[in-house]
Amino acid sequence: LLCCNDLAKATPIHDMPDVTWYPETEFCYMKNKNGMFVAVKGGFNNESHNHNDVGTFSLYVNTIPVIIDAGVGTYTKQTFSKDRYTIWTMQSNYHNLPMINGVPQRFGQQYRATNTICNEKKRVFSTDIAAAYPVEAKVKSWVRSYALDDNKLVIGDVYTLDEAINPNQVNFLTWGNVTFPSAGKIRIEVKGQKVEMHYPPQFKAGLETIKLDDSRLSNVWGKEIYRITLKTDEKKETGKYGFVVQQVK
Repeated sequence: LLCCNDLAKATPIHDMPDVTWYPETEFCYMKNKNGMFVAVKGGFNNESHNHNDVGTFSLYVNTIPVIIDAGVGTYTKQTFSKDRYTIWTMQSNYHNLPMINGVPQRFGQQYRATNTICNEKKRVFSTDIAAAYPVEAKVKSWVRSYALDDNKLVIGDVYTLDEAINPNQVNFLTWGNVTFPSAGKIRIEVKGQKVEMHYPPQFKAGLETIKLDDSRLSNVWGKEIYRITLKTDEKKETGKYGFVVQQVK
């Protein structure tokens, strides 16, 4: 009441920095001058309202979500039971993450990111997600990084396995229109926003349709979303992958 007149005269300004970094929770938000916004996280798999999603990200272009986190469906008894992680929205293989040796992340406080770093000047975030996976994944280290420049987002994976049992698979969730114009290239168009993802030649790209029969999800995304699956036949104990997402006019 004492300051309402002064507030009425003020012009609201939302001045968002290029990088916002919360080291305690390992949440990081980065933007560039061309309308790309990236949200990434480290953390651990027993956070409040937890999903198994250490190392995941979301990408927005001009405020439109393009590479997405599906969110959570209608709460049920299952959501708060021992069967919580049988729900697909809670699983890491339905986030923007790798399946290492064919194995997804596991629930629990011990399944976490390590060596999480944010370089605010360079707009680079990196974290080792190996400890978020169970022993069956046989992973020694898996450093997932995100670098945002003025024109593109570069996603990096550098890994060392104790043993290569199954080929790795890297997943990305999206919606809208997804096409494959040529080998090594995926085009995504959502509400007038277009991006191209370039991926390494050892991968074969596929697209899986996820039907949304839960109104809490379908009210946001529509009747379906899509999981882009990048699969390789290689079984190597060390390696690196690079994925580049850039805007298309």
